[in-house]
Amino acid sequence: MVRGFLFVGVTFLLAACGSLELGARAPATFPVPTPFPEIATTPSFQAWTTSRILAFRESMGSTPERPYIGLGLQILARPAALDAVAAGELELVVSASEPPAGWFVTPLGWERVVFAVHPGNPVRALSLQELASIFRGQTVNWDALGGPDLAIQPVIPLEGDELRDHLAGRLLEGHRFTTLALLGPSPEATLALVGQDPGAIGILPLSTANDGVALIQVEGIEARDREGRYPLEMEVLAFAPQEPGGVVREWLAWLQAEGALLSRAEGE
Repeated sequence: MVRGFLFVGVTFLLAACGSLELGARAPATFPVPTPFPEIATTPSFQAWTTSRILAFRESMGSTPERPYIGLGLQILARPAALDAVAAGELELVVSASEPPAGWFVTPLGWERVVFAVHPGNPVRALSLQELASIFRGQTVNWDALGGPDLAIQPVIPLEGDELRDHLAGRLLEGHRFTTLALLGPSPEATLALVGQDPGAIGILPLSTANDGVALIQVEGIEARDREGRYPLEMEVLAFAPQEPGGVVREWLAWLQAEGALLSRAEGE
């Protein structure tokens, strides 16, 4: 299995400081303990988790007594992430899936499930019913939704992905995804497929959406609008066999104390 690694530490900042001013005395260097404590997340939550690790590091800063605040992040499929944490190789899992029975679990925030289309597609608003019809394979042309005479090409996450599981219950209500859908093994792959196909519509976590696609308004609510109650949100959780300590515990506490825990009421 190929694993993606992201290592975050203030050492990068310290290295950059030495070239700010010619002739200035070289800054003191401090030993950085290695390896960093490591956590796992799934491909769909890589961007969500990475941004919060970086924000935590920036908020904590560094001192001679404590020269770094760092966490290592491994991007793994959910089964591999659970196995690694259960074996003690990693500290915890960040995911929107159900944790194993008996594990420590704490909420971290919410992530929205959004629908991306090609920028050239004029359709910008759909209902839950219309989206369900698309991903069940019942609506197959954009002209039925006020768009161009163009075949609809759904793009869905791999089986077992949290976004796919969430929509199977919340949107499709027990129906199967259409067999005509393309598979996006990661948000980056989905973005690429949608950006290349004028008829495509893909499923993404909001944190990964970029300017290369257009986001669909769902039930009258814009995907990025925090004033309205968006209908498709997943609760992001951290879980492990036991409650973690050290930097990992500090990161979890910081996320909640800094208001990163977005309640549904705040979105209303």
